Amino acid sequence: MLFPLETDYLTWANKYDIRVESGECSKCGNSVITNLPFAFEGYRGLKSEDHGCGEKYTWKTFVPVGEDEKSTWKNIASSM
Repeated sequence: MLFPLETDYLTWANKYDIRVESGECSKCGNSVITNLPFAFEGYRGLKSEDHGCGEKYTWKTFVPVGEDEKSTWKNIASSM
């Protein structure tokens, strides 16, 4: 998972038409919001910060992107 240079999650959400989710953690009841942009293979998304309950309780929303992005990801991964 890569965290892009785009730091404004609302700009990222609008760019890829990703819905920002918010609510309460089902384990601890703390408020969570998907406000950290990320990229993974052919997907772009938002995730919530780790608030102490572990990855299982970290919220994520993501959408597929085009073939160009998938190809670029494969090139980056193969050069590492």
